[in-house]
Amino acid sequence: MPRLFVLEDRLTQSNCYLMEDNGSVLIIDPNDHERILKIIREHQWNIDYILLTHEHCDHIQGLNGVRRGYPEALVIATAVCSENLGNRIKNMSGMMGTYLHFKYGGDKKYVYSSILCNPANLTFDQEYEFHWKGHMIQMELVPGHTMGSCCIRMDETILFSGDYLIMGEEDITRLAGGNEEAYETYAKPWIEALEDGIHIYPGHGTDYILKKEKR
Repeated sequence: MPRLFVLEDRLTQSNCYLMEDNGSVLIIDPNDHERILKIIREHQWNIDYILLTHEHCDHIQGLNGVRRGYPEALVIATAVCSENLGNRIKNMSGMMGTYLHFKYGGDKKYVYSSILCNPANLTFDQEYEFHWKGHMIQMELVPGHTMGSCCIRMDETILFSGDYLIMGEEDITRLAGGNEEAYETYAKPWIEALEDGIHIYPGHGTDYILKKEKR
């Protein structure tokens, strides 16, 4: 199995996942590019892929920096996610400062710069799968939280769920790009069909094994 590293952003508390296997790295949702690049360069690794679960700025804020450091890395996302990477309204960076202000009790102002990213190198509409270091990686569009949201499976036993299935929280559709109807029609049935026992690595919070009581 690849080694898995979790980097939590100190401000937004978003999770970035680094999987390393024999010097090659696959990144999911780059948040803090300085921390990511420090780890990569200290170990003299190389980045093969950058996968995005959705377009919200707390999950892509490190994308530009990582791309500058490793321009050969292949960025993969849903077509809708890719389209919204350069839109400060749809990627939520235009309102993130206000969102954090209210999230943390409204006692402090937060300055959050607009994030404008170039489109992904490779996009898909419904599903995309590929092999990396002998592991099956499956990306599937699951609209609702945003219309470009996807979940990422590895070997049918691990699920990187983005902003779905966060422990102790309900799935949210009220933020930029969210769609309640799409969530009820597509995302909710998809989530309810997941098998017990799969290891969930969410976009925020701690990982856990999915069971009915947690679902």
